[in-house]
Amino acid sequence: MKKGFSIIMAFVTVMTMLFSGVTFADDTNENTENKTKESNFTNLIVFARFLDEDEFIDNSYNGESVRKITDNTYNSAYFNVSDYYEIASRGSLKINSVYLFNKGGSVQLSHTRGYYAEYSEENPEGYRDNGERAERMYELKTDWSESINRAISAGNVITNYDGTKKYNFSELDKNNDGVIDAITIIYKNTTQSISVGWSSPLWNYKDYADYVKINADGKTITSKNYVQVTNSYNYLYKDNRENVILPMAVATHEMGHILGFKDLYNSSNSSPVYYMSAMAKHMSPVPQFISVKEREAKGWLTSDNVKTIYQNGQYTLKEASTRGDSQIVGYKLNLKGTNKTLYLEYRNFGTGGNKYDCQSKELYKTDGTKLKGLIIGSGLVCYLVDKDTKFPNNMGCVAGKWNYETLGGTYATKSDAPLKLNQSLEITDDMYVEVTNITDNQLTFKIEGDFEEQQTEIKEISDREKYDGRDDGIVTPVKDQGDTNLCWAYSSIAAAESSILKSGIDPTVTKDTLSLNPMAAAYRVFKRESDPLGNTDGDWQSVNYLTQSGDPLKIAKLYSMWWAPVSGNVVTTNPYENPSYRFENAIYIPENKSNPEEYIRSIKKAIAKYGAVTFQYNNARETLYYNSKNEQGSTISPHACTIIGWDDNIPSDKFVPNGATQKGGWLVKNSYKSLEYFWLSYDNTSSCSYAFSFAPKDKYDFNYYYDGSMGDFPLRKDKSVANVFKAKKSDDLKDEYIKAVNVAIGGENVTAKVEIYKNVDYPYGGQDNVPVSGGYLANTTTAYFENSGYVTIELNQPVKIEKDQWFSAIVSVSNENGDAKIMTSYKNGREMSYINNGSGWTQLKNYVGRIKVYTKLENKVENPTIEVPTTEAPTTAEVTTTSEPTTEAPTTAEVTTTSEPTTEAPTTAEVTTTLKPTTEVTTTLEPTTNGKTTTRVDGVNKKSLKQTKILKVKKLKNRKVRITFKKVSKAKIYRIQYSTDRKFKKNVRTKRTGKTTYLLRKLRVRKRYYVRVRAIVGKDKGKWSSVKSFKVSKRFYK
Repeated sequence: MKKGFSIIMAFVTVMTMLFSGVTFADDTNENTENKTKESNFTNLIVFARFLDEDEFIDNSYNGESVRKITDNTYNSAYFNVSDYYEIASRGSLKINSVYLFNKGGSVQLSHTRGYYAEYSEENPEGYRDNGERAERMYELKTDWSESINRAISAGNVITNYDGTKKYNFSELDKNNDGVIDAITIIYKNTTQSISVGWSSPLWNYKDYADYVKINADGKTITSKNYVQVTNSYNYLYKDNRENVILPMAVATHEMGHILGFKDLYNSSNSSPVYYMSAMAKHMSPVPQFISVKEREAKGWLTSDNVKTIYQNGQYTLKEASTRGDSQIVGYKLNLKGTNKTLYLEYRNFGTGGNKYDCQSKELYKTDGTKLKGLIIGSGLVCYLVDKDTKFPNNMGCVAGKWNYETLGGTYATKSDAPLKLNQSLEITDDMYVEVTNITDNQLTFKIEGDFEEQQTEIKEISDREKYDGRDDGIVTPVKDQGDTNLCWAYSSIAAAESSILKSGIDPTVTKDTLSLNPMAAAYRVFKRESDPLGNTDGDWQSVNYLTQSGDPLKIAKLYSMWWAPVSGNVVTTNPYENPSYRFENAIYIPENKSNPEEYIRSIKKAIAKYGAVTFQYNNARETLYYNSKNEQGSTISPHACTIIGWDDNIPSDKFVPNGATQKGGWLVKNSYKSLEYFWLSYDNTSSCSYAFSFAPKDKYDFNYYYDGSMGDFPLRKDKSVANVFKAKKSDDLKDEYIKAVNVAIGGENVTAKVEIYKNVDYPYGGQDNVPVSGGYLANTTTAYFENSGYVTIELNQPVKIEKDQWFSAIVSVSNENGDAKIMTSYKNGREMSYINNGSGWTQLKNYVGRIKVYTKLENKVENPTIEVPTTEAPTTAEVTTTSEPTTEAPTTAEVTTTSEPTTEAPTTAEVTTTLKPTTEVTTTLEPTTNGKTTTRVDGVNKKSLKQTKILKVKKLKNRKVRITFKKVSKAKIYRIQYSTDRKFKKNVRTKRTGKTTYLLRKLRVRKRYYVRVRAIVGKDKGKWSSVKSFKVSKRFYK
């Protein structure tokens, strides 16, 4: 931590003086005292005085000694350093600060304070140049290190702050790596007139020193990371328990450096992050939270907490400090054409947020005056970090080339950067984010844009003329089916193995060690007991499974029931007790005979994404280059195989029998050792092509489902189906959470909406609308799928379910073709499935929806967040202020003006008028370059942004339409929406462009479309243009 200016020694707390007028209020987080017993990281505090100074640790300020004030700040007050990092780490880091005293006091150094400061007339013994400065910085390290070594040699031990509890020296090395976890040197406060700059040996900073050597239980432990600070006791504060504390921002920031965090400002004191992380700027004597990215770098947040976005859609976040192994507190994605990763997190600086972000803290000046909090907007924080950066660092950066940069906002403090309800931000010319719903601890946003970056690898592979999965190490050795009839099981297991290797979900396996059992899968197709939750009857057929025919769809169904896959050679292995992986998706690639080129592209894309695809063809012979399309006669029989690659340049006359109509073919992995691999002509198509994906076995624990039958009922075309279940697995130690829903869908380009209702009524009470009766909507998650199949939709936030509570999983599907449907099967046990065709919910009776609910058990959380029933995002624009008030909302018109000369709240004048108890309209008067104001209502800047106009709609070939619209002054981005619904309520597609023309592609023939355009400047949106309509007629579709 370095800053580029000099200041007198009393400077050390000048930063805290800046906040002497800042106020904080209430927080209900737990008491943080008495946590030392369970610590896993030790900070050794050593008080030090210089040669010319007297003892100081028992000096009293506001009725407390220096040592007690220090311990309050590091260990025991309501706000303290240990508590801060325990919350930030979600309980994984528990710091205990202990003390080394020399005969009950501080250690004394061998030089005066002035010796380590810059030369001046008042300080003639100071260093005169950089060479001397460097030498004395080294001397200071050795000075306090030798003082510590002497104190220990004299028999002093480590204790708590008042010496009433002793610790073994081994406590200093909690992770047993031979290094003291951390040392904090606290120098005596001084009023001497000594010049100290950022490069001075006396500056507050973190560094390394390995000169302290301690014998602990026969082992030598050595110092490494240390922090040195000089505190002032002129500006102290009290918490809600009357504990006197130092401003803890510096101590927290410097401890962050010991933990690996870097400075998010540069050497000229400029920061593009500011109040959005404590490693940038401190917003008060008590620092704000660190960012999701920084916590992810430490491993405090996992991939369950920070999800990657791959497609347009709505996503939900919990407030940044929310505890729970599966709580999602961040999203990220790599931006196309840049070296940047976008992170998104929800920061709540109001009373509903964590105790450190909250700007209404129970914090007081020592005269009893409550501190006033800064005005900082809560909302969605969007920021960019250089790709492949672990710990972001802005120290060596300059404006425009930051390693970490918070987006949006008009103020240097970034206090108005978080997006509020209905506010949006253009991330790039091709991507924008908009907040659609906010509760106290949860925020939902939608993101739309070009996600090509996520598809780069898939496109690069699928565009190749030749590909062989064996070259990528994702193809396992061929298994021989022998004289069984189980090619369909061998094919599906081979595809599963390649998918697992391709995805990298199991780093412990390779192509030579991964081996799943195809015979065990085939066995379970015909012989299954009831599932462990008792929701199905099972299926036990008296057949020889080795001779039975089948297809990969049966294995897809089996995977979705978790009856496969398993490893090992025992076919009767119970996959519930000995799972290898958890199934997530079986993607169906439809047989597109009318468009062979598109069909070939689809197979290639599936292989590029998943590693392999199942395939079925009519087989009559074994040959290296085969075209079974030309086979004739009675010797033909269906054979399932696995496609692992292709070659576009195989000559057509090379295939037998009788060549092929086109060059190129598929690389096939067989299930016979006699011909392990061969090439199959592109002339062949298959109606049984599936690609699979899996998750680690510990991602989910239980699978609630009723569709235990292999038999589908294909005639139904239901678009909204619900299954009602009774929760069964939580107990006194574990909570059960719904993490995902798997559903079998039909149709292409399907949007699937999942709704979870909790606490629904006992379903056998004879009531109507069983799936929703008495319950409340706990979660809504929407996903989009290009292909049909068995697909898993991860909830945007897990839903906790209590044992014996009834809940429902409702899935609704739609697509432009109108042929989307949810697959059903014959009942196999309970019949708790319901359909809704627009007139309410009715029971399916003899059929059940193929809907499964995946749950996970997690340790109970001490202070769980309150789950708030959710509602749909508002359909009309709502307006919020640009900053969050620190008092209750006014009941009469109120005008508040604030200013921001340096680091305070934004310079905005806000007029809030409450028209009705339930209706609030906010008008924000924003500063402009000429000193005048513009009025922005509902996110629309009416004065500066004119309404654009669609000038021309031109129909082109191949289902394309080009629209041209009028340029709007200052607008660099235009948002285009088009839909088959004139009210833009459904089937809406949104695009972005920086030009005044845009090409709409892949439109449906004989459909009427409606289109509108609006201009965008930053967070301001112009009015939508008048709607134009057009119909894609057959005459121009060529």
